[in-house]
Amino acid sequence: MNPLKRLFSYTLRFKFSFFLSILGFIMFASADIAAVEWLRQIIAYINSDNSDFSIYLVLSLIFIAIGRGIGFFSGNYFMSRVGFGIVHDLRSELFIKLIKLPKIYFDQNQSGQLINRITFTTTQVSGAASNAIKTLVREGFLLVGLMVYMFSLNWKLTLLLLITTPFIAIIVYIAGRRLRKLAKTIQTAMGDVTHVASEAVDGNAEIKSFNAEKYETDRFIDANAANKSQNLKLEATSNLATPVIQLLVSVSLSIVAYFALGSQLGIQLSAENFVAFITAAGLMARPIRQLSNINAVIQKGLAAAVEIFDQLDSSEEEDSGDSVSPIIGNVEFSNVSFSYNPNEIVLNNLNFSINKYETIAIVGKSGSGKSTIVDLLSRFYSNYSGEILIDGASIKDYQLNHLRQSISIVNQSPTLFNDTIEKNIAYGEVEINQDKLKEAAEISGCLEFIDKLPEGYQSEIGDDGVLLSGGQRQRIAIARAFYKDSPIIILDEATSALDNESELIVQESIEKLINNRTTIVIAHRLSTIENANTILVLDNGSVAESGTHSELLSADGIYKNLYQNKFEDK
Repeated sequence: MNPLKRLFSYTLRFKFSFFLSILGFIMFASADIAAVEWLRQIIAYINSDNSDFSIYLVLSLIFIAIGRGIGFFSGNYFMSRVGFGIVHDLRSELFIKLIKLPKIYFDQNQSGQLINRITFTTTQVSGAASNAIKTLVREGFLLVGLMVYMFSLNWKLTLLLLITTPFIAIIVYIAGRRLRKLAKTIQTAMGDVTHVASEAVDGNAEIKSFNAEKYETDRFIDANAANKSQNLKLEATSNLATPVIQLLVSVSLSIVAYFALGSQLGIQLSAENFVAFITAAGLMARPIRQLSNINAVIQKGLAAAVEIFDQLDSSEEEDSGDSVSPIIGNVEFSNVSFSYNPNEIVLNNLNFSINKYETIAIVGKSGSGKSTIVDLLSRFYSNYSGEILIDGASIKDYQLNHLRQSISIVNQSPTLFNDTIEKNIAYGEVEINQDKLKEAAEISGCLEFIDKLPEGYQSEIGDDGVLLSGGQRQRIAIARAFYKDSPIIILDEATSALDNESELIVQESIEKLINNRTTIVIAHRLSTIENANTILVLDNGSVAESGTHSELLSADGIYKNLYQNKFEDK
């Protein structure tokens, strides 16, 4: 669908407010035209020999002003309801779409750009879908009404006034093309500003530790300057077109005055008709100026709309499975190959299996594909070849929600939310089971610090759990896994960022968590893998070695080398 038509469909969602707004603007435009006619009647009365004065002629100006005021308020207020409604709906649709998009979409788009679409780009669209329509209707009705009124006074002069119309159309067309191109560039520039600022907030500790304040400041200044430059270009184009159009209108008025005053072409006007005609023609300058300016708003809105609709039209995660059979925890990878891009194979004919309640550890050099296994099992990526089976059924046969409800992931840097401890442990639950919550907190070792907090489970933990220590954050993540109670547990380097003391505490919680659950451990430390039923050694995307800790050390292969150089506890 054409972006403009699709955008207008959002406006029509608010038909009632839109209809009332249109009526208001018609009343507003009619009042302005009525005021010109009132002036004509007053001049006609002054020039006449009629001595009968009508009080209604004077009072009518008051009624015209009241009607104009009512029209102005209702037109603008109800159109604002339309505009804010459009922003609300677009933001809601963008967010709902965002959380349904596959992980690869987030890999390919900057987080700042995605946030910018929700916060900034939607307001640009609203400008085209409501503010531009408001100007178009209000000024358009006034312009058409004035034209009809002038035709009724003298059609020849009105035609002379229209002599510059083709030139105005050409200027609007040329300016419109450039404005749309600039508007599209501005969306990207503003996204860069948001992205750099977002990174600076999230990475403030790293910026300070690397003394990178100047580096990040320069990045932001460059992005900000680029955004400023593009906006100035847009303003220059928009504001240059307006005075040129006004000049053309003035030329038209001069031509009208010349023929009217010189009685050329057989044109003769009474004093009151001449004043009314020139007044009406002069009033046309404002709607023409406003209408020429909305071109910039529309082009900015269309550029923003294309960006928004591209995201709304993006393919969501594939969820064609319908099985909700209870998952026990038997996992099998059969000839699985995967790559993030065609030039680099991450997994190459990977084969392994895990029986229920077993713990399997996966080790290997950085980039060997360990974490990719986690992403594939949870179906964050579906573009793999081979088969990934759980309890003998392809993971694509399960409903996506059911599959992910059966898998709990505890990784190195768990994402915690700026909310209470309670809502972080029972994340995603609307009605929280308090007994289950307290049991999860106790088994994971969280009670040790929760009981010391003034508000206990209701304590706020700050943005990404900043008010907690590393060990406490990790235990909250483990408590979350306990609360979720999934049959399959994935520990993705869950203790690698902790000191030895914190690791011992968290390790005790992990041992309780993995009891009677199928567990996949990806780790850099010996303490988390030496008790695994099987250890898989990945190399070049496939299993190079497998066995127990003692068996692999005896084999004198890759694992022993990794153990001696990387895993050995100090």
